[in-house]
Amino acid sequence: MPPMSLDFREGLSDARRRRQIGDILVTMVCLAWLAASGWVFFSDVPDEIFDNHTSKAMQERMKACEGSFQKRYECKQQLLLTGERWGFAVALNRILLMCAPPITLWIVWSAIKRREER
Repeated sequence: MPPMSLDFREGLSDARRRRQIGDILVTMVCLAWLAASGWVFFSDVPDEIFDNHTSKAMQERMKACEGSFQKRYECKQQLLLTGERWGFAVALNRILLMCAPPITLWIVWSAIKRREER
């Protein structure tokens, strides 16, 4: 049995071994980012995202709508649509912030591996 060495450079001299270690590290970093950012981005979702016509906050906002039946209806519809659009935009923004860095890291790592193969 050969003597154990604490010099890690010997194990990294093989290109295939470097790619395997890189794949493992990149995968671990991506999974850690997804877990941490998922926790941060979705642990404190604002209530306005889930507001619908029956929620107390939305009922309070709808009470401010005045005028004829048609004007009140249009005002309430506008409040609901604005809430839905805002909620969708916030959710989409959080998902993109969560997924873009790992995807970018994986693309860069793949480009580095292809470049080393040439």
